[in-house]
Amino acid sequence: MKINRFLGIVSLGLLLSSASLSAQYYYPVALSGGFNGDAIANGVGPAASSTTIPIDNGASTSENNAYLSKDYQPTAASPVLTFGLPINGQFWGAVTTTQGLTYQLAPYTGQNTLKLSATGDTGTLSFTTATAAYNLYLLTTGGGGSGALSAVVNFSDGTTQSFTNLAVADWYNGTGFAIQGIGRVKIDTDVVDPASGTNPRMYQIPMAIIAANQSKTITSVAITKTSGSGLLSIFAISADKYSSCVAPTATTVSAIAATSATVSWTAPSTPPSNYDVYYTSATVAPSSTATPSVAGVTGVTTPIGGLLPNTQYYVWVRSKCGATTGEWAYATSFKSACGAVTSLSENFDSYAAAAVLPDCWGRLVTTGTLSISSTSPASGTRNIYQYSTTAQAVTTAVLPELSNINAGTHWLKFKARISAATGTLNVGYLTNPTDASTFVLLQALSIANTSYITNSDYGVIVPNTVPATARLAIRNTADGKGYYYDDVVWEAVPTCFPPSAVSTSAVTANTVTASWTAPSSAPANGYDYYYSTTNTAPVATTTPTGTIAAGNVSSVVSGFNPATTYYLWMRSSCSATSKSVWTSLGSFTTLCAPVIPSYTNDFSTVPGNCWSNALSGGTPATGPSGTSPYWVSGGFLNTGTANSVRMNIYSTARTGWLKTNVFNLSGGGYRVKFDYGLTGYNNTLSSAMGSDDNVQLLVSNDGGATWTSLKIWTAGNEPSNTSSVYSLDLTGYNSANTVFAFYGTSGSVGDTQDYDFHIDNFTVESANLGTSESVAVNKKLSIHPNPFKDVIYISETKDIKSVTVYDVAGRIVKQINDSSKEVRLAELKEGLYMIKVSFKDGTESVTKAIKK
Repeated sequence: MKINRFLGIVSLGLLLSSASLSAQYYYPVALSGGFNGDAIANGVGPAASSTTIPIDNGASTSENNAYLSKDYQPTAASPVLTFGLPINGQFWGAVTTTQGLTYQLAPYTGQNTLKLSATGDTGTLSFTTATAAYNLYLLTTGGGGSGALSAVVNFSDGTTQSFTNLAVADWYNGTGFAIQGIGRVKIDTDVVDPASGTNPRMYQIPMAIIAANQSKTITSVAITKTSGSGLLSIFAISADKYSSCVAPTATTVSAIAATSATVSWTAPSTPPSNYDVYYTSATVAPSSTATPSVAGVTGVTTPIGGLLPNTQYYVWVRSKCGATTGEWAYATSFKSACGAVTSLSENFDSYAAAAVLPDCWGRLVTTGTLSISSTSPASGTRNIYQYSTTAQAVTTAVLPELSNINAGTHWLKFKARISAATGTLNVGYLTNPTDASTFVLLQALSIANTSYITNSDYGVIVPNTVPATARLAIRNTADGKGYYYDDVVWEAVPTCFPPSAVSTSAVTANTVTASWTAPSSAPANGYDYYYSTTNTAPVATTTPTGTIAAGNVSSVVSGFNPATTYYLWMRSSCSATSKSVWTSLGSFTTLCAPVIPSYTNDFSTVPGNCWSNALSGGTPATGPSGTSPYWVSGGFLNTGTANSVRMNIYSTARTGWLKTNVFNLSGGGYRVKFDYGLTGYNNTLSSAMGSDDNVQLLVSNDGGATWTSLKIWTAGNEPSNTSSVYSLDLTGYNSANTVFAFYGTSGSVGDTQDYDFHIDNFTVESANLGTSESVAVNKKLSIHPNPFKDVIYISETKDIKSVTVYDVAGRIVKQINDSSKEVRLAELKEGLYMIKVSFKDGTESVTKAIKK
């Protein structure tokens, strides 16, 4: 139950009135003819099927727009609108000087607009029933500009009254609007435009009938466009009806309570025999035949009852002069007082972010801060924020009146967080809701979490010793920390409390680890869990997927399919018949199952099933640190536009990763193979690599936690612009959790080279097939000592062509073009290096080494 306004700080005798010097008899006028088009889209279907004309001229690509009803949807799957004209066509005008004036639009399924496009265009709106009036009000707008109208009011006796220079504003941003923020739709494309929530608009134009004509009945109004660039439209007419039996004035409302109030007024100069009173919570004027809420009042005051607490009401009064009954005159409006409630659920989302609290709450503030805030709420768009420095006073939020505050069966629960750990938020009650000094502490809540904990509430059980007239309250601590809370609920204490602080971790292809905090009264029968591939929460009668034994606060849940998104819920099982509510653990996506080769990714889709290219930054030693996708789809060697993957390398600070799915290589005897090449950017020409650029093939035996370089391309050994095949026997790589990655970086030097590195047909297969390029991992080289200080020694020097040393970023830090067994590296800094030994037969061996 949503509850609202707090009146404990103001006098309940406060008078709410809209006193006036004369009564107003506001009624929409029913029109029987004169409209020439339908400019309001409604229902499900294209806008063109429910409109015949636009509001603007429809001649340019930015025009051809119509108004729309709240029930308009281009298709049945389109979002339901939160803006638009009321579905029933009736609304309360926004002009404050004519409070109570209601407009009724013609049905949206037929002609509902008189559109006057060119100067001199004219039309006549006929009244279904001839009506006498003190004033008429036209509902108009200008499409694509403003303009002016003239009007001739035709009376049933054949006389007329003319009006000239009636100004009509453009449907955007004009003043004197009767309604705004109703949006529009482009008829030819069905594009709905909310127009920032304040446009488009319709405007109210008053036309005062002179005293000599007020008792005459009006049959029609002829309207002509006289000037302006706007295309002028008239949608409705309302009247301040003439009445020979004059209504009272200066209506006030007093003694406002939750379910009753007293209405009083000033009698007209010639008092009638009695009065009728009509009140409603709807902004709809009563018809002449409406049954009065209170009939035959002989004085100038009457009690009214049967009100709902904290509800806005509107009041009409009419005089009865003997056998003549006057018209209903809009009198005033008021809001009933807050009443005591038995339950509460408040998320603060229906209120603006400001130094206020919801209706029916109290706000006790001297120097601190207590307001509704839009900063990172637990749900929706709003939460409460409380803050006091050590030199300021604490602030107190007073909850609405609860009739069962001392039942001993209920608790107050809410979500809370703090700006910096750790602080204390106090929950208690006030014996006087307007006096902060009467606060009595029930429980001091220690708040350590700086963000809201999903599916976890702070709760305080309220004892039956609390006075029946007390008000629950939440107050901050004057400690210079900001306290936030949201989703405040007053409800019966559950018989079985749910687990809290639930979370998931260690996701695999078929399992996930669920963790939680047990409730203070741990469930005797343990916990139930339920999972689904759809986000439809289970209910009390839902059969659990499985159970977890009592005493556990963590468990591996299994039975999932690989590469699938699941939603998981848990509940406590206190007994066979007592279960808690289900608590959501949110969603997670299981990992892809490891692939047992043979396997090929031909990049017909990029990056490929269970591959990832949204990885960037970092080094082979650290792994990726960002999410930019530098490896993207392209034609191999820039022939065509798809079916391979490439990375454009230029300038500086471009580091991209392309990571494969997981492979199960535990059977051994596999090799990795792929096509590669290098071209200029977006062309097929050859190119050199930049001085500190490098591209590496990496492998990980632990699913990507750590990486080893298998191949490095740098300036000097860059590929050509023709297709080459790389092949490597994966001797020693027998992990069931093997992942490969392509790592490319432009380094820190802004070289002029701008080129594309291409990969295609990535394959992991049996090693006993033919190869195009073989890397001699079987040379059994060793480097010692490792770690080393200044010198390393290579165990095998026969047929060595060169030794190249790379840092972890793939930059060449030293190159030796001889077959020396001893390699001096005293000038290197401490850290991890890759030692690549190149042999005269074209094979290579790469070994990690650590400089200490």
